[in-house]
Amino acid sequence: MNTFRHSGKLGDIVYSLPAVRALGGGLMYLDYRTAYFEKPPLGKESASMMIDLLRTQPYIQQAELYEGEPVTYDFDRFRDKAVAIHAFNCIKAETDTIAGAVLGSFVKELRRQLMPQLEVDLPQLHWEAAGLPGKVDLATPWITGIPPRPLAEIIVSRTGRHPGNLDWPLLKDYATRAVFVGLESEWRQYCRDYFRIAFHQVKDLSEFAQVVAGARLYVGNQSFGMALAEAMLIPRVVQLWEASPNRMPPINGHRVLTRDIVETYINL
Repeated sequence: MNTFRHSGKLGDIVYSLPAVRALGGGLMYLDYRTAYFEKPPLGKESASMMIDLLRTQPYIQQAELYEGEPVTYDFDRFRDKAVAIHAFNCIKAETDTIAGAVLGSFVKELRRQLMPQLEVDLPQLHWEAAGLPGKVDLATPWITGIPPRPLAEIIVSRTGRHPGNLDWPLLKDYATRAVFVGLESEWRQYCRDYFRIAFHQVKDLSEFAQVVAGARLYVGNQSFGMALAEAMLIPRVVQLWEASPNRMPPINGHRVLTRDIVETYINL
């Protein structure tokens, strides 16, 4: 049986699953102790909740906490390329900002067009880390069988990480048809920044997945919730990290929030 190890964040783990599935599945170990540069350890509580979610998937024969066992595939290797891409993008974003401040916004925009950012394709980076050839299959949901829990037509989630540009105030007209999920502190900050919205505190990551599965539209930034929506191909609008954006699976995915997009999904 194949064995896999991952010490990344929750979303990183979700993006490794297409490769796990393609390799026939097996035993997934979550390393809850290992830190990496600015990334703190996953932690035992988060790892245990993620294990419960992983065990719902048919290609995960087992999922356990990692205690140093030898593994067939070490998904931490995805950082070999991911860190270099992030570093390039962050340095480029900083120099673009400086150029714009010194020489004007036209120069900043010209630099962006002549030397665009590199998108961080997390599923593909995990695919390659596992030694798989070609392109990862993102046209087929890789988290399936989650019982939907339809709390609201629109599920909203915004973490404090990975800021970007999105027209969040547009959702105010749909506030009665939306629910915020995530940390209570994130919800309070969202209400302060934009408008008041109902809040639901999920008890674990499996319930988080059920709530996302029950949505007609998910709106969020680059986070675990967005990874769940992408894994289930739930219609979604993502606030990409301006400095170093993720590549989105194209099916049902949108990079801008417009009234037409919202109306298309909630009025199905």
